[in-house]
Amino acid sequence: MVKYFAYYREAIGKDHDSVQIDPGSRISDLVEILRNRYPNVFSGRGIFVARNFRYADLDETIMDGDVIAIMPHVSGG
Repeated sequence: MVKYFAYYREAIGKDHDSVQIDPGSRISDLVEILRNRYPNVFSGRGIFVARNFRYADLDETIMDGDVIAIMPHVSGG
């Protein structure tokens, strides 16, 4: 399951999605699928990805049952 937060939830219009991926797929593969599915939402924006409530690297392999959270980078000053 993919969960969307903040800007992504608002722009996509829902808080979660189901995405079919091949076994052995990495988080970067999922991000590419999402960029193709929602090109206007993901183009030119940085994302923060968490896997099972922990920061995730894009090269991590997604396991069956993982929850992937997609949120914008947080900035402030």
